Amino acid sequence: MSETVAATEEEIASRPLCPPPFANTDRLGSPMSNRLNRLNYLSPSRKLSQAAAEIPQIRYWEQQYGNLSASELIAQANRLRGRARARKTDSGLIAEAFGLCSVAVWRVSGMRPYDVQLAAGVVMHHGAAVELATGEGKTLTAIFPVFLNALAGKGVHVATVNDYLAKRDADEVTGPVYSSLGLSVGVLQQKMEDAARVDAYKRDITYATASEFGFDFLRDRMKVRGGQTAKPPVWSSWLSTAKVPMDPRVQRGHYYAVVDEADSIFIDEARTPLIISAPTRIAGPEEARVYHWADGVATKMQAGVHFQVDLKKDKIDLTEAGKKMTRFSKPPAGTEGNAFDKLFENVERALHTRFRFVRDHHYMIHEGKVVIIDENTGRPMPDRHWREGLHQAVEAREKVDIHLAADHAASVTFQNFFKLYKKLTGMSGTVIQNAGELKRIYNLTTVRVPTNRQVIRQQYPDIVLPTEEAKFDAIVAQTREMVLAGRPVLIGTRSVEKSEALSKKLTDVGVAHRVLNARQNEAEANVISEAGQPGRVTVATNMAGRGTDIKLGTGVAAAGGLHVIGTERHEAIRIDRQLLGRAGRQGDPGSGQFFLSMEDQLLEALGDRRRETLTEMGRRGGNRDWNEFRNLFVRSQRRTERKHVRQRLDLMHYDKQRKELLADLGADPFVD
Repeated sequence: MSETVAATEEEIASRPLCPPPFANTDRLGSPMSNRLNRLNYLSPSRKLSQAAAEIPQIRYWEQQYGNLSASELIAQANRLRGRARARKTDSGLIAEAFGLCSVAVWRVSGMRPYDVQLAAGVVMHHGAAVELATGEGKTLTAIFPVFLNALAGKGVHVATVNDYLAKRDADEVTGPVYSSLGLSVGVLQQKMEDAARVDAYKRDITYATASEFGFDFLRDRMKVRGGQTAKPPVWSSWLSTAKVPMDPRVQRGHYYAVVDEADSIFIDEARTPLIISAPTRIAGPEEARVYHWADGVATKMQAGVHFQVDLKKDKIDLTEAGKKMTRFSKPPAGTEGNAFDKLFENVERALHTRFRFVRDHHYMIHEGKVVIIDENTGRPMPDRHWREGLHQAVEAREKVDIHLAADHAASVTFQNFFKLYKKLTGMSGTVIQNAGELKRIYNLTTVRVPTNRQVIRQQYPDIVLPTEEAKFDAIVAQTREMVLAGRPVLIGTRSVEKSEALSKKLTDVGVAHRVLNARQNEAEANVISEAGQPGRVTVATNMAGRGTDIKLGTGVAAAGGLHVIGTERHEAIRIDRQLLGRAGRQGDPGSGQFFLSMEDQLLEALGDRRRETLTEMGRRGGNRDWNEFRNLFVRSQRRTERKHVRQRLDLMHYDKQRKELLADLGADPFVD
């Protein structure tokens, strides 16, 4: 089911009040199999079987409420609100709330939720993560548990992956449904004033990115050290005529959170803590000298001679020859004695930016500033900075103004922040691979929900080519074939640089196309809205891999549907699945294929020497079947995923030690 979209007044007036019944499918299993599965306490699907048992009652109440007028719908929602606030048990409340919400969804959008969506909503209400295949209507599914939990009046937070999706959902997609049931909806955006944030948090439901929720939590802790409210007890005003100070915090608590694209936030984003720093300032000539000097030294060094690269730890260390060169490279005035250790670190950072960071992949230059690009989403992150001098090293490399690193004022990891919620749930199309980590870190059981219709998307075997040039030529050739067949094509790339290189090749052979990357992120909605039209070609970074619903144009389904081309395997198979999931949604036809080369970055996980050997082998070419190397890419991807798991666990362990130390000192564990 596609995303919920508010209908016009004419459409609503012409629609029958009660949603029409439709034939149920057996995608949730037979009643007998569900009864048996509910007895298996060790099975993760037990929660799904329990949820399936609620469906008949939900459908019953859906029909009962179907003929209520708009005002009666709100009145019934208020009655449910009273029961929820009286702390009644869930018995009966789930079915009635979901049935009422189903009527509201039908009235606003003309859509009737499928049984699998209702079952997923029940699972989410009970505090488990769900995997719903891409295109199965996660946005609509979340409406039901959000509505039910918002009735308690304690505030529900819905976390999305970017500001665009948060505002779209709150204003255009789900907001009208909640309004028709008498609930208020707020949305947070970057750089909002505190007054607007307080208003958004006072609403029954608040939409924002996960990082906005986290940063507001940190700002609140900084306003009131130690987490103690500045507002005195109510009775104090009875004993004094002095003015009662207002509570400076914007958040009112952490009751229930729904995390969209849960694997992106719980897993990918969890490798980097949220940090609030004091404002940065531009370095003066004397302060910037050491960074420019270190960058100049790094340009003269050779890998394997002056420094060693440890790919497993993603670290660069100077050799004795490198340290000798550093000492004799005319260090900045005033450097002597043990200060050389600091200079070695500066040179190592400069080397890291030159040998590990790629412009238009890891970062881009925008208006004379270094802007980090999120590798998982392909989106720019103007408010993020690398720590420990790396950001300044990149600025020195790019010859832009160097902004001095600021002291950290407060920090929190996503792992610790989301543990603050009394109830937590998440949804994604690709979360089952990390079920163990979600259980271990967040105590979340993960449940895979079946699709409403059988997926008929064709996934062709990966094609391996010797060089990137040969790979791009093959992609262009396949794209032309698909365009001639009247099929739209979505080409996914891992970086801005690669998207623009491929765009040039398509232009050279006369293939009309649109590009979507961090440079054109403002045009995202327009590009995606046209990406499913016959013969349309879209070249995009991971921006098109999540939260996008590409609707097929007239005649596209008959021609074979959307074809997705991946230009590289990503660091996690989940991201590959997200990209392929843009095609073949809700039973539509579609296909996908990955093109790989012996020069792909992913092969770094095999080790520096092995990758150099494979790259050289590819450049030499020769008559051989390159597809025999497919398993190398699978092995590299698994190694990279294991490395990222270790990084997340290390971060969590470090943060735990830090919190314990601050607690022993009697300080706030979140505020430095």
